Amino acid sequence: MSKSQINLILLTQYFENRANETLSLSDLTAIFVEHSDKWNLPRSMTLQRFLAILLRRTKLREVKLKSPSYSPLLRYTWGNDASPVSVANSIKDGAFFSHASAMWIHGLGEDDKNIFINKEQSEKPPNSGQLSQDAIHRAFRNQQRHSKLTYKYQHATITVLNGKNTGRAHVGPVTTPSGHKVDVTSLERTLIDITVRPGYSGGVSSVLRAYRLAKNRVSVKRLLSILDEFDYTYPYHQSIGFYFNRAGYNEADQALARTDGVQFDFYLCHGLKDPAFDSDWRVFFPRTLK
Repeated sequence: MSKSQINLILLTQYFENRANETLSLSDLTAIFVEHSDKWNLPRSMTLQRFLAILLRRTKLREVKLKSPSYSPLLRYTWGNDASPVSVANSIKDGAFFSHASAMWIHGLGEDDKNIFINKEQSEKPPNSGQLSQDAIHRAFRNQQRHSKLTYKYQHATITVLNGKNTGRAHVGPVTTPSGHKVDVTSLERTLIDITVRPGYSGGVSSVLRAYRLAKNRVSVKRLLSILDEFDYTYPYHQSIGFYFNRAGYNEADQALARTDGVQFDFYLCHGLKDPAFDSDWRVFFPRTLK
């Protein structure tokens, strides 16, 4: 059977219906296997020939994602207008949008140019060590490390995170402000994540603003339940209590955050120089925080 007998009409209709998706080579492989008969593809056709025909005779385009620290990635889009959200969604199977991207999706922030997707680490044994004040001071003395797995695409920087393993807890499908269907952390988990890693969230001022915007929408009980479930080593409930206080949450909500006590001096973020200190929550914070 010659290539002229390939049913390009059906093939084109299929890809037009997925025009807002960005595809990997494995996606195209699955499509090739599933639809070969329906599109009258020759039995002798290889994936490489199929891909060559798509690139030559249809609107399928190859996109090269470049990283300053890692090898480039190849992805495929229908036409030239794939959005950064669509491209980010194709980078890692099982990843989900988090931190500043989750803030944008939930209406807690406006940054759609720095995209964060989280591919969780494999499960590790729990940390059985005892927390001490000296250990906290040492851990938060220097700046927090940042992921170097970044890609540039159009106006956006896409950062791939390898977060704490939670089994993708409190992650679900939503539609973004740009109209894409993606998986994202829940409102409550988002507030926890940005408290833990403010460097991926626009900084502590952006985190405080997010708490203010979430005040009448968030379930404080659910948020603190998730925090207990995640079982962090450090007392992030003190940071959350600090944000509750500064964002104007009621006394009952602040009391819930205080359930586990205020036992240590803690830090709102890493690498603070000449910080201010909130004696109520025993939290060091930037003097510039309004």
